[in-house]
Amino acid sequence: MKFNKKNYDYLIVGAGPYGSIFAHEAAKHGKKSLIAECRSHIGGNMYTHKEHGINVHDYGAHIFHTDNKMVWDYVNQFTEFNNYINQVVANYKGELYNLPFNMNT
Repeated sequence: MKFNKKNYDYLIVGAGPYGSIFAHEAAKHGKKSLIAECRSHIGGNMYTHKEHGINVHDYGAHIFHTDNKMVWDYVNQFTEFNNYINQVVANYKGELYNLPFNMNT
């Protein structure tokens, strides 16, 4: 496919989260984007597909977190999130330690 700059306002390389959201927001403002993506899907490394009704994370699980309510409200328009809190600890001789090691350790 030949890129004709007269047909598009933006050329976006990669359909990961940033490229996809940028194209989405540009379209809401009447702009046209051409996205160049080497994979056969959008979403970058956060891509999932369903098998027997179960979401399979093709590139490993991802945890999205923010304390910014505006960002949280924005991303929730696209998908439903699980309420997961990542708390990794090690049990060494009956004592629990934060991992990775931090000021609490």
